[in-house]
Amino acid sequence: MCYNPRAGRFNPGLYKMNKTLHIVAALVAYVMLAVSPAWSAESSAEASQQTSKRIACFEDLRGRVLAVPSSTVQDIYVEEHYPDIRLDRFDTEADMMLSLQQEKCDGAIMDDVICYALVRKTEGVTILPDSPVPPCQMGMVFGKHNAELCKQFNAFIAQLKASGELQQIMDRWIKHFDTAEMPNLPLPTKGEPIRVAMEPCTEPIVFIKNEKIAGFDAELVQRFSVYINRPVEIVEMEYDSLIASTTTGKADMAASGILITDERAESVLFSDPYYDSHSRVAVLTKNADASIISDKAGTQSLGIWGTIKRSFVRNIIEERRYMLLWDGLKVTVYISFFSALLGTILGAFICYMRMSSCKICSSIARIYIDVMRGTPVLVLLMMMCYVAFTQFDNTPVAIITFAMNFAAYVSEMFRTSISSIDKGQTEAGIALGFSPVRTFYHIVLPQAVRRVLPVYKGELISLIKNTSIVGYVAVADLTRASYIIRGRTFDPFFPLLMVALMYFLIAWLFTYILDRIGNKVC
Repeated sequence: MCYNPRAGRFNPGLYKMNKTLHIVAALVAYVMLAVSPAWSAESSAEASQQTSKRIACFEDLRGRVLAVPSSTVQDIYVEEHYPDIRLDRFDTEADMMLSLQQEKCDGAIMDDVICYALVRKTEGVTILPDSPVPPCQMGMVFGKHNAELCKQFNAFIAQLKASGELQQIMDRWIKHFDTAEMPNLPLPTKGEPIRVAMEPCTEPIVFIKNEKIAGFDAELVQRFSVYINRPVEIVEMEYDSLIASTTTGKADMAASGILITDERAESVLFSDPYYDSHSRVAVLTKNADASIISDKAGTQSLGIWGTIKRSFVRNIIEERRYMLLWDGLKVTVYISFFSALLGTILGAFICYMRMSSCKICSSIARIYIDVMRGTPVLVLLMMMCYVAFTQFDNTPVAIITFAMNFAAYVSEMFRTSISSIDKGQTEAGIALGFSPVRTFYHIVLPQAVRRVLPVYKGELISLIKNTSIVGYVAVADLTRASYIIRGRTFDPFFPLLMVALMYFLIAWLFTYILDRIGNKVC
C-alpha cells in the first residue's frame, strides 16, 4: 500500500499504479539496453554508407535525384537508360543550378558550355568528369516553309568556318564569356525583318546583358542579318515554345543552343551544325568525392547587411537591371488596366444578354460564362497566342484573353447585384414618370454599384495577379523580368521579393482609384 497525505490514509490503488509504472520503466530500460548495440552498429553503418555515397562519377547518381532541362537530349537519354534516377525537369539551367544549391536535387546535367559558365559563377559546385549522354550537335531551327532562309544560313555558316571566324566567335563567348561583348555591327534597318525566337536565360549562348540580347547564338544571328541584309526582330519566349514558334509561323527561325535530334527534325528544318555539344553534370562540392574536387577559394562572410547590400547591387544596379523591372512594371500596368477596362465593358454586355428576355441571347451568355470560368487562364492564353492569333503580337492578344476571362466573372457580379435590388423600386420609378432607362440609371445603378464594388475590387486584384503568367507567351512583364534576373544572378529571393512588392503596389493603386470612384458615384 501507499500513503496518501491529502487523504490522510493509505491508498491501495495508488500503490498498484506506482507498481505498474515501475514495471513499465524497467521493461523500457531493458529493451533500450538490449538494442543499443544494434542501434550503434546501425548508426555506424549509416555513417559509413553515407561516406561511401560520395559522388565520383555519373553512376553514383543512381537512386538519386537529377535535374534536367525539360524536353532535351539529356532528359530523353537519362529517362530511357537510367530508370532508377528520378528526374526533376526545369525550363532553364539557371533554375536547375538554384535547385542544386538548395539541395533539392543531387546533380544537374546540361550542355557543357552552359555548365562551365554557371559553375564559374556559383560557389560550392563541382563538375563530374564523365557523362553517359552522347555528344550532340547544335544548330538553328527553321520552319519547313522557310527552306530558302535555311539554305542562306547554311551558306553563311560555311563562310564563317572557311574563314576561321566561327572559331574566334566560339572562343570569345565560350572561353571568355565574362568579358565578351557584342560586336558593333552595321545592322540593316530596312526590308522585311527576320523574326528570331530566343530564350534569353542560357548564358553564354543567349542572355540579357545591359538590357540587350547577347551571347554566342545572338552574335551569329546578328552577323547573319548583315549577311543577307535583313533586319532582325527578336521574339523572347520559353525554351519549350521555340520549335513550336517556327512551325506555327510565330517566328522565322529559333536560336538558343538547340540540339539537333531526329525527332525534332521531323517537324522543323535544322541548319548545318556549328557546334559540338557535350553534356556535363554539376554536383555540390560537399557531396563530391575528394578525387574530383578542384581547389577553389572560399567566399568571405559578408554578414546580414552586407549580404542584403550585395544582393541589391547584383540584382538591381549591375548592368542596369532596374530597367528590366521598370519596363516589366509598365507592361504589367498596361495589360492590367486595359484588361480590366475591356473586361468590364464586355462583362456589362454579357450581363445584358444574360438578363435579356430573348432565350437565345441568354443561352449564349450562359454558355460563354461557363466556358470562360471553367477554362484555366494559362491554357486559354496559350491557345489564343499559339493557335488562334499566331500572326499577332502577344501583348494585345494577352489583353483580349484576360478581358474575356474577367468579363465572365464581372457579368455575374453585375447580374447578382442588379437582381438584388427590389423590383418595386423600378416599378415606382416608372410610375413616377421615369423611363425604364432613366429609372435604371438614377435608381437601380447607384445601389447596384455600391453592392458590387467590394466584390469587383477583389476580382480586379485577382486579374492583376493573373497577369503574371504572360511570361509563358514571351511578354516581358514583371515576372518575366525577375525570371531573367534570376537567370543571371542565381539569387532566388531578392528578385521575387521586389516583384511581389511591385504587384502589391499595383493592386493597392487600382483599389485606391476604385474607392475614390465609388465614393463619388455612391
